[in-house]
Amino acid sequence: MTTPAGKIRLSKRSGVLAVGALALLCVLFAFGRPMDVTEHDDYRTRMRQLRVLNAELEQDILRARLGLPRLHGEVSEEFAALRARAGELRAFPSFLPEEGQRTLGAVLDDYVRALADNESLLPRLHEDSVLRELLDRPASAEAERLITTYLQLYEAALVRAERFRVVLFAVSLLLVAFVVVVLARLTRTGAALNALNLELEQRVEERTRALSAANTELRDSEARKAAILESAPDGIISLDESGCILEFNPAAERIFRLPRAQALGRDFRSVGLAASVTAEQRETVTRALHANASSGHVTRLEVPALRADGGSFPSELTLLPVRADGARRFTAYVRDLTERKEVERLKNEFVSTVSHELRTPLTSIRGSLGLLEGGILGELPEQAQDMVRIARTNTERLIRLINDILDLEKMEAGKLELKLQPVDVTEALEATFSGVQAMADTARVRLRAEAGDAGSVRADRDRLIQVLTNLISNAIKFSPADSGVVVRAARDARGAVRFSVVDQGPGIPKEKRDRLFGKFQQLDSSDTRSKGGTGLGLAISQAIIEQHGGHIEVQSEPGQGATFTFSLPAVRQDSSTVPLMDQSRYNVLVVTTDSELSGLLRGLLTHEGYRVLRSPSLAEATRLIEVGAPDMLVLDTRLLEGDGLDLVRRLREDPRTREMPVMVLSGGSPQEEAIPPLLVDWMVKPFDEARFLQTLRHAIRRPGRARVLLVDDDVATRQVLRAQIERLGAACYEAEDGESAVALARETPPDLILLDVGLPRLDGFEVVDILRQGKGRGTPLIVFTGRDLTSKDQHQLTLGITRHLTKARTSEEELMASVKELLNGLLARRDGEKASQPEST
Repeated sequence: MTTPAGKIRLSKRSGVLAVGALALLCVLFAFGRPMDVTEHDDYRTRMRQLRVLNAELEQDILRARLGLPRLHGEVSEEFAALRARAGELRAFPSFLPEEGQRTLGAVLDDYVRALADNESLLPRLHEDSVLRELLDRPASAEAERLITTYLQLYEAALVRAERFRVVLFAVSLLLVAFVVVVLARLTRTGAALNALNLELEQRVEERTRALSAANTELRDSEARKAAILESAPDGIISLDESGCILEFNPAAERIFRLPRAQALGRDFRSVGLAASVTAEQRETVTRALHANASSGHVTRLEVPALRADGGSFPSELTLLPVRADGARRFTAYVRDLTERKEVERLKNEFVSTVSHELRTPLTSIRGSLGLLEGGILGELPEQAQDMVRIARTNTERLIRLINDILDLEKMEAGKLELKLQPVDVTEALEATFSGVQAMADTARVRLRAEAGDAGSVRADRDRLIQVLTNLISNAIKFSPADSGVVVRAARDARGAVRFSVVDQGPGIPKEKRDRLFGKFQQLDSSDTRSKGGTGLGLAISQAIIEQHGGHIEVQSEPGQGATFTFSLPAVRQDSSTVPLMDQSRYNVLVVTTDSELSGLLRGLLTHEGYRVLRSPSLAEATRLIEVGAPDMLVLDTRLLEGDGLDLVRRLREDPRTREMPVMVLSGGSPQEEAIPPLLVDWMVKPFDEARFLQTLRHAIRRPGRARVLLVDDDVATRQVLRAQIERLGAACYEAEDGESAVALARETPPDLILLDVGLPRLDGFEVVDILRQGKGRGTPLIVFTGRDLTSKDQHQLTLGITRHLTKARTSEEELMASVKELLNGLLARRDGEKASQPEST
């Protein structure tokens, strides 16, 4: 209720403050009295007595020196009396601050020392020099300084007290002014109260009329609620705190096929729940019936419900407490899901049937179009080539759409199983970047990862890479040319690793963010054509992260880019936790305490497709090797706390690690140190990177002749190329389609792949994509095709060191020269032969 215009209402707080101000004013007057001088006078009198006694002592000393009789007694007794007086003066006045008491105490200490010095000179009083010393340094001077120091401290205390009284006076004036203001307001409030009483009477009349209207509306509302309850399609049941039925609407009668009269008073759990309900579900219902109404907790679950005729049906049961006075009440909503389950079953069958029936012909269509595009029926006209390329691209897009639909349906049905394991964050980012780098290069977008010490997360590695690929691909699509996409991963305070994908795109309006993670959703219909995509990537990513227990969030402002973030549980980092070996790549263990060398090797080896594990100590390296032997050990002997070569000797004695290749990086020559047997190579820092990679490749590969995997669907071409390759001394393996090529590459890892693009089943692009996800990502590759490759095609058709050659424009000599170059010395090796390296042993 508001007061009339011009009136001021006095609050209770103002009255309380006014009373408090008066009380505080009284306290200020009590504390503002002048300082009591009695203590000061008493202390000053004692100091003067000390000075008088000190003067009498000096007088007796002089008389004793002149041979005159003493006037005041024995000198030693006078010294003792002075020390006692000085001790009494250490009971300082209370008005002196602590610092002043320390200062006065120091002067008293000087006085006591002067007394002691004078007393020590008494036995030699007959000497003139002693007399002069007594006259030059009399204790009375220290007594005078003591009195002077005290008076100065007293004056300072008087000044502080005076300032305090001034401040108290000012505060008192303010409090008096506040009290005056409060009194004035009290006067004005009295007049306002009269006006308020009049207004209150008017309000009471208005409220009375409104209450009468509200009662009428309440009766109408109750009638409407009763009508809704009677006509609701879902069963609505009211329960008491023990679970007995109090209300049973007509829909419930129809669903359970039970008359209301027979249902009232019976236990809902025995009447409505079928025998097939699990013990866990029954416990959930029981807990819901004991929930506190104030908590607002809603329990929703799907359970088989029981009909009166003994049949059962799938139902959705929702239980919630009702806020009401008196005994607790609960409302149960029961929805018959029979029709919905049947529709879902038909939908799933339809999606599964259509998807699988579509994928088979689409795969054949894609393969056929790829063959046409690769020139299997001869060189096509440029326009026809473009049409075939468009058809193949859209076929691939349709296949991706079908695969996305199947993935999404599998997730929604809860049939997607996650293979949770520790996943190294840095390695996952590297694997993701290798898959989207070509796309980023084509779009002229820079990719940067900031993983720091994120460590490992507990996740499904393949699904995590799928999510990161979707988010990074979207970021690349909507980022302008020459901009960057940053992927960050860092541990937060809750012990989780938070991933962030940050782009510099156009941003996302707030009103459109809710649509981001819907199925087949794209924020602008124009983007569908310009950016591509099925509109399922974010929906699938959200479902995957939610299955991991997380949630993808987005922060964005129009024109300022977007940031997608999610968190996954981190794997605790302690001394007992060691990273698992990645079976999809070659693992290289680098043992060094040199952070610069470690960073150099990580960048060098990661770029070549290897996974790098770093250990700063021999003990940790031993634990890593015990968990799972790496494919190669790189050992820096100069910076370790122990004997690194002794570790090599122990490895050679263990049957599991006897054949593990070892490369030593050292500051000295191999002749300077005792070299254990079976060492792959000894390199002196700074080492030759090309030689390092060559040695690494030779050490990890399987022994035997150089192996070349020849992949081409044309038999005649394979026969010609096989003869030429075998003439060089290499073993040749043939594959006529993409699936066979992938199988051979996994079964017998080749040293070089000679690949055609237009292949049946899986084309060259798909073969490269598959090999890039495993240990074959660093394999040298020659793409030997009849089609002209664009720069985008060349980026996608890249593994390790890669050459792109066109059949019609490349001579046999040029092709074989590329084969020799990429085999990089392997042609000279045979089984049982040793590499002729000058520094190897």
